[in-house]
Amino acid sequence: MTAAPKGIDVPAVERARVRFMVGLVDIHEAVQNVSEAISSVLDVDVIISDAEFRKVGDTKRHFNKEVTEIRDTYVIGHVLRTGETATIASKADSPQCMACKEQAECNLRAMICVPIEREGTRVGAIGLIAITDVARAKLLENRVNLVVFTNRMADLIVSKLIEQEAAEELTIAKNRLTRIIDSIEEGIIAIDEAGRIMHTNAVIEEVLQADGAALAGQLVESFFSGAYVGALLRDGTAFTNIELRIGEQGRGTHVLISGKPVGDKNAGSILALKKMDDVYKVINNLTTSPLATSFDEIVGASPQITQLKREALRVAVSSSNILITGESGTGKELLARAIHHASPRAAKPFVALNCAAMPETLIESELFGFEEGAFTGAARGGRPGKFQLAHGGTIFLDEIGDMPLHLQPKLLRVLQEKTVERLGGHKSVAVDVRVIAATNRNLEQLVAGGEFREDLYYRLSVIPLHIPPLRSRVGDVRLLMAHLLRQYGKKLGKSIKGFTGNAEAALTAWPWKGNVRELANAVEYAVNMEQTPYISFESLPVRIREAAMSPAAAPAVGVLRNAETDAIRRALAECGETLEGKKRAAAMLGISLATLYRKIKEMG
Repeated sequence: MTAAPKGIDVPAVERARVRFMVGLVDIHEAVQNVSEAISSVLDVDVIISDAEFRKVGDTKRHFNKEVTEIRDTYVIGHVLRTGETATIASKADSPQCMACKEQAECNLRAMICVPIEREGTRVGAIGLIAITDVARAKLLENRVNLVVFTNRMADLIVSKLIEQEAAEELTIAKNRLTRIIDSIEEGIIAIDEAGRIMHTNAVIEEVLQADGAALAGQLVESFFSGAYVGALLRDGTAFTNIELRIGEQGRGTHVLISGKPVGDKNAGSILALKKMDDVYKVINNLTTSPLATSFDEIVGASPQITQLKREALRVAVSSSNILITGESGTGKELLARAIHHASPRAAKPFVALNCAAMPETLIESELFGFEEGAFTGAARGGRPGKFQLAHGGTIFLDEIGDMPLHLQPKLLRVLQEKTVERLGGHKSVAVDVRVIAATNRNLEQLVAGGEFREDLYYRLSVIPLHIPPLRSRVGDVRLLMAHLLRQYGKKLGKSIKGFTGNAEAALTAWPWKGNVRELANAVEYAVNMEQTPYISFESLPVRIREAAMSPAAAPAVGVLRNAETDAIRRALAECGETLEGKKRAAAMLGISLATLYRKIKEMG
């Protein structure tokens, strides 16, 4: 015996082989037919047993009552045990017949019995029984030929066993393949050489809105027409990622379809179908940030930010377009993400595009996509644009004021018609997208100067939201400082508890023209530089330290203190001067209650 290949579990292989082994009872109809055929030709009674002493074939003429079981004391039982062919000239010639208590019921005159063997294993036995004197004489006269004949019948039965095993293995393989095909997330259609559907999986049945039984036998071109399908069926020409809509008047399911022949030209074909919603989902998972942002992550307790978050949360449930304005670094994308994730579209994509960061020649293809061959270097098969990728979700167009004037009509058409046409294409694809645009420029001035279309401005600014600059939110600076300190301390693995008085004064006095982004950079720098539990003045960026130490800083500090005093007075007026009111005022200002008491004392 040769050794098994490395890594092969021999017992497992044997178990797999045995699992497909069948017995005579599994082909009992074929065995009974063989019994009746032999009986009619030779005019003898025939009985066939399997190796478990179970009667499988019986023409029921040699015994006066029904034989329900094969006993090992019968002649056929003896052959099953010994594997030796037996020829009985009469009952008196057989020890088994002489010992049988039922011989009075038996019409046996003579018998030939041979084992049924397969590859050295006994699987049953066949008995030819003469029940008349005429049949006995023929049987004994032709015993040699009849033994050969019976052995051939045994071989026939074994071939039926092998055939049944092959059929069962084929059924198991077919069922396994069917389960595999049904488990694939893509739609699969198996087609025969005549172009008729042989098998479909659940995805195809969902898309075509029909079950597999109804689809089987139908011409595939009834559902997928086009030159590419015809070329596949006619010439075996494969194709990849053809985009189309299945359904009435192109309003059905948006899909990509590919096809390839199976083996030889006449062996049939396979069509594979992907739903575009699934394609977009995969692309978005690979190309967009999965960051979910809540309104809690927009740090600030100033009246301006509190009102802004309240308004944004109110309009999040809407599908109306939003225009967010504000200086660079105020957190326009953060607000857009918070609106998206508070909306019914939260489970769908959030796709962002910075119109100022994209070369003018690429913005159109990025927004609307392109067809294969639309321009030199266009990717094979084309590519969907940001609007298609954002289908069902939100598209964020940052720095919308920098969008080229010649592209603005096409964007306006998308907003009006809710369809997009790829660069180089001629088909419109429906898209369901909410648009949130943002800019740090004055769009009304751009409209007045002819640099931005007035109709597009009104389409985008259905709901205008404005983020105030950080310098007008004095209390929010301290809240953001504490928040950013925790964030960068964790990121950089440092345990820093807070800011020294000098450092806090310098940071709160700085005008923050770059807004939250500039403050974040300053805090990250200080966390990197600091070696003690508190951010010191010496760890701040040089420009902030130099400004704090310059003579010109004194008036600025005075202005800051006046602004701080006004902020405290407004907070106390709004929240009240009770203990609970002061706690709320401290929270609004971003300071502790003890600090609030100290500043009230300083204010006199």
